[in-house]
Amino acid sequence: MKNIILGIICCLPILVMSQTAEINLDQISNQNKMKMARWYLEVTEKGIVTTDDSIKFSKEFIKVLNEKDYRDSLFPETYSWVQALHYVKHQQLRQAFWSFINLYPENETNKELVIKSILAYDEVFKMDEMLVNVFYTYSFMDPEISIIKDGRPEIVRPDILEEKLGNVKEMVAYVLKYREQKELKANKE
Repeated sequence: MKNIILGIICCLPILVMSQTAEINLDQISNQNKMKMARWYLEVTEKGIVTTDDSIKFSKEFIKVLNEKDYRDSLFPETYSWVQALHYVKHQQLRQAFWSFINLYPENETNKELVIKSILAYDEVFKMDEMLVNVFYTYSFMDPEISIIKDGRPEIVRPDILEEKLGNVKEMVAYVLKYREQKELKANKE
């Protein structure tokens, strides 16, 4: 079953890219191009952006903060591959990547499946940046880490936050190593 799940997760971005490549960009209406661009920007948007004098929250961050039902769907008691595949299938990739982050530490099989999945998506997104963005979008509202008090997340388990951040750093290290190996191989050819 896990091999089927892995196959589906790994092949989806490749299939999407190959279908996109076959379409002549001139044939795509400007409206569709704009929709694709908005979707890409939305998926890659940082949840929290800080400047010298302010903090800006993305629409997604605010939605999670304000909508309890949505928050409950993002933070189930137990993360599953079924849920991750649902998000992938519906192109809710930030949510899928959050599921990957939470599935990663469960066991060695999950680690392997998650790494293969994110490496497949690295062909479409800069997954090192994407994983960090997703972590900062969702982690502060994760009920394992925080409670929502007066409309604001209050961190009550910084140890779990650090543990999840450590997992993200490990995943990012795999992505960077993969790119390095890919570049070395390309330079040899």
